[in-house]
Parts: sequence; C-alpha cells; structure tokens
Amino acid sequence: MKPITYASLGASLILAGISPIFFKLALVQIKGEGLSFGAVKAFLTNRYALAGLTFYAVSSFLWLVSLSDLPASLMYPLLNLAYVLTVLLAAVYLKEPVHALRWVGVLLIIVGSILVGIN
Repeated sequence: MKPITYASLGASLILAGISPIFFKLALVQIKGEGLSFGAVKAFLTNRYALAGLTFYAVSSFLWLVSLSDLPASLMYPLLNLAYVLTVLLAAVYLKEPVHALRWVGVLLIIVGSILVGIN
C-alpha cells in the first residue's frame, strides 16, 4: 500500500469526525427556524454549516482515494472511528454529556476497528 492511501484514510476519518460538530454549531445558531425554506437557506449560508459541508466533501473524496487501494471489507468498518472522534469532540467542545454506556460503545468501536485491521 502507498503511504498516500493511509494518509488519505486518516485525513478522511478526521474530517468525517469533525464535520458533525460544525453541523451542530450551525444548527444551534439557526435554532427556532423549523424545517422551512428559510431554515435551509439559513443553514446553507451559515459559516459553520459551510465548513462542515466542506469537511464532509473533502472527507468523501479522500475516502474514495483510500477505497481505490484498500479492500471495502476493511474500509467500511474503519469508518466507525469517525464516530469515536465525534463523541470526543462533542464532549469537549460542545459540552455534551457522554454517559458510561456510550463510552463502552466507543471502546467497542475501537476494539472492533483494531480487530478488523489485523491481517
């Protein structure tokens, strides 16, 4: 495997983990808009939403770069590592409570990803 493949995979997972945080920040700012044209417009013009969309788009592109060189049976389970990053960032930056059972789930994702990654 080429080093760029692993770099693309790592960057993809990081960006996929970060983008939901930006989406949440955008939604907090436009709270109360409901599901209307105005809400969609407010979301699509919000700087946090635009950052989240950009990170998500770049993540998807980098994911495809990695997928072209790595097996899908490895790639898709590893995508769950992005959820781990999202939980950590939500706890730290959004001050969201993360209860013990959720931490157990995070640990299981990490262990599962390690097991999938072992050849």
